[in-house]
Amino acid sequence: MPPATDVKNGLVWEESVDQAHLDLRFEVLREGLPRGSEHYPGIDEDARTRFLCAYEGGNLVGCSTLQTDEREGCRFRIRGMAVSPDFRNRGIGSRIVKRLQKYASEQGTGIWCNARIRAVPMYKRCGFV
Repeated sequence: MPPATDVKNGLVWEESVDQAHLDLRFEVLREGLPRGSEHYPGIDEDARTRFLCAYEGGNLVGCSTLQTDEREGCRFRIRGMAVSPDFRNRGIGSRIVKRLQKYASEQGTGIWCNARIRAVPMYKRCGFV
């Protein structure tokens, strides 16, 4: 497990997903879908899954799920990457992704993901193609 906090970047590794995390996923990623669709059965409960969160003023403003899911030589997959609409364009998403990349690199592997069209430029800036 990575260190609990990354003070330099304002990020916190969480051991499990909590209601604030689920609420942010639902708000940002599940428009038009029923409540409950923000939960990833089998993934959120997997002991290998990691959760990286960004807080401002004690409030969750960004979150991500790092799932163990091997593909093309990469051991990890980013899921549930969400930044509160009021906090977008402040570098929060990039900080989260870069910290996830650092963690994967420390494990000797890489990360893959699927992304919404609006998020592609941020992922490209972080080195994804």
